[in-house]
Amino acid sequence: MSKKSKWGRLLLTGSMVLAVLLVSACSSKETGTAGEASLKIGTTDIQSDLWNFVRDQAKEEGLKIEVVTLSGQVDMNQSLADGDLEANAFQHIAYLTSWNGIHNSSLVAADTTIIAPLGIYSKKIKNVDEIKDGAKIAIPNDQSNLVRALKLLETAKLIKLPEDFDLAKGGVDQIAENPHKLDIITAQSGMLPRVLDDVDAAIINNGVALEAGYKLDTSLFHENEEESAYVNVVATKEDILKDKAEAFKKLNTVLHSDKVKEYIQQRYEGNFIPVTRTIDDVVETFNKEYGKK
Repeated sequence: MSKKSKWGRLLLTGSMVLAVLLVSACSSKETGTAGEASLKIGTTDIQSDLWNFVRDQAKEEGLKIEVVTLSGQVDMNQSLADGDLEANAFQHIAYLTSWNGIHNSSLVAADTTIIAPLGIYSKKIKNVDEIKDGAKIAIPNDQSNLVRALKLLETAKLIKLPEDFDLAKGGVDQIAENPHKLDIITAQSGMLPRVLDDVDAAIINNGVALEAGYKLDTSLFHENEEESAYVNVVATKEDILKDKAEAFKKLNTVLHSDKVKEYIQQRYEGNFIPVTRTIDDVVETFNKEYGKK
């Protein structure tokens, strides 16, 4: 099976997005005046504060944003595909690409937002070097974050994955080397903070860690802040991106403003980190590193 088939359709590159924006800016299908630009964006409870702040800032740019906060049980990508939303903001680029492949869909990444580095947390040890042979490590059980957690363990030099490790289907059973004989168990992401008393360490999604009161600087080890695969994005449909080009252009201005950057830094205290890289750069790097292997 080719990597292309495993990942589904590769995301629209940023340069293509820009071309769509430039061509569409003159379209009669654009909102009538600058003041009429609008977007209906779905997000999660964890990011709702951020998006309510973005909504308020967007008013100054002549952009009206309707923020729809949905529970984790709602498939926000399906809501977008079905037309209930015009965009969503809750996922990293690897998850979006995987979802497209599984559902034979072609949602696109229109902009970058934040990165929430995955961290290794523990109540029993203070340093990743203290992890002993046979230690029990809990990781998320959803596919996207499971492989992300395994890659973090590899980066921490605790395990080694095969060179052809499959980001779409890889699992614990594909670990090539486990020199410390770690007992790696899986659990629902939202439950991981609760199992810390029963394991030596747990790899916890940053949003979940934030809700449980854990800050990134208390983790034993965490991801590189510039990891392309896990940069969060604003997702939309190609036709919406074309028809609402001016709205997305205004959103880009707001998302990457100093006010929003400062809000993220102060509100989330390092657990969410504003991304300054363009969507063009992130998608191009992601496709180069993962899409064409």
